Amino acid sequence: MVVVLRGKSQQTTVLNVSNLNSLESANYIRLNNTILEDPLTDASQWQVGYSQPSMTARISANGVLKLNATIAPESYPQAVNLYRSLNLSLAQNPVLLISLEASVGIHYGIRIAGRDSTGTPFQAWSESSYLQHRSGLGRKENFTISASLEAYKVNGIFSAVGSRITSLLFYVEATSGQAGQFTLNIYRLKVVAPNQYQFSAANEIQDTIDEITLTLNSTNSLSYTDNQFAQGYIDYYVRGTPDLDYTVYYLHGLTVVGQGFEYSARSLTYNIATFSSSKITSYPPLLTGNNTFLIILSPIRGSFLSFQLGGFSVRYLSQAPSTTAPTEIDPSTILAYYLIFLFVTPVAIVVLVSRLFSNQTNQAS
Repeated sequence: MVVVLRGKSQQTTVLNVSNLNSLESANYIRLNNTILEDPLTDASQWQVGYSQPSMTARISANGVLKLNATIAPESYPQAVNLYRSLNLSLAQNPVLLISLEASVGIHYGIRIAGRDSTGTPFQAWSESSYLQHRSGLGRKENFTISASLEAYKVNGIFSAVGSRITSLLFYVEATSGQAGQFTLNIYRLKVVAPNQYQFSAANEIQDTIDEITLTLNSTNSLSYTDNQFAQGYIDYYVRGTPDLDYTVYYLHGLTVVGQGFEYSARSLTYNIATFSSSKITSYPPLLTGNNTFLIILSPIRGSFLSFQLGGFSVRYLSQAPSTTAPTEIDPSTILAYYLIFLFVTPVAIVVLVSRLFSNQTNQAS
């Protein structure tokens, strides 16, 4: 038995942005401007570090950079680091494209660091980042990492003019008591700057696309806040590479206000994607931000090959949607409902049915 107690809501829609007239611009991003590409053929560019002197590791580079580590069991965690120096200006908005494979059973991570114009060091990673303490899968994984975005997420501000990325570090780590031989293979290390191209969203665009950004021209004359965002949707035609999986974000400036599910589109597909604040689990990998409202379609893996917008809608409420737990109901109220449904309702049904048969019998006689 399910008992539903309903209440009244005073929520009203204060803003519903929709149709193509509310679209200020449409752009797509390609990661096709190479800044640096490591051929992974010179092991001398890389250094190895150990958390314990008893650990051993060796590296080789023949188009694939290979780290082989031997870890003896200890009562504490252990790690082997593989790192190299870089000299990348954050003014170029560098994006690192990395492909690697880590042994099953080991954990690994990627860390970026730099210095500002005065030489003061800063980190572009945090312990809570998705790039830290990852489980090795024993298969190739691809990463698209915006150095500017990672630095912003850690420090809460954009790095000052003149700041540079100076080091890139990979590590494998063993938990307490873990032992064995483990490998980390790096298949690709490329640094690119994103190029942005404008297009007409009402017409189909065909290209190799790494992100789609739709800027809304909504104004905030009604003084609504991000907390008042309720939900939104976007419908479109899309096609991608055979490995394309992607999600949809709704941003206000650099704040993710809503996110959708994960979708795929190996062939031309018509899709209606919804997004809301309750689905937020990640951040777009590419930094596009300013103080605007954006709908972003971002690949998790693979690339878009074509896109055409159908429409969209973004809805705000008069007050923030409730996220509090339901009000606790008095047990005596539940008991009363239980008795009604268990005893009163069956008796009432029997009475009604018997009256119905009685009326039919009288009419027949």
